[in-house]
Amino acid sequence: MDMTAMTTTPLSVIIITHAGRDPGAATLGFLTASAALAAGKRVAVLLRGEGVLCATSEGWAAGLRAAGYPPLRDAYCAAGGTIYLSQPCLRRYWLNADNGLLPGVRVLSIEDMAALCVGATTVTF
Repeated sequence: MDMTAMTTTPLSVIIITHAGRDPGAATLGFLTASAALAAGKRVAVLLRGEGVLCATSEGWAAGLRAAGYPPLRDAYCAAGGTIYLSQPCLRRYWLNADNGLLPGVRVLSIEDMAALCVGATTVTF
């Protein structure tokens, strides 16, 4: 991870650990991240555990939404949000960066996840 791109503006990291078994938690995570972006805040979404399934290009995650909102994952990305994925969790779900993931997601090692979160405000869903 390129730490030189960091600024002094506070960063919020929304950690989503749920997916299909608890789509409400995933929905709330993306809704919170989108609201932070709309308010001009620096925010990143980190998917770990089952949450990595939210970054698949097909399936239930493609339509992840809350009533009255566009598809949340897509709205977050369209607003300039970045999705980070846990490399160990991808392996657990037999996924990889070249197979079935959304374009533009960034896969992070354990060390890079720690670097992203250290000093940030983190919220887990």
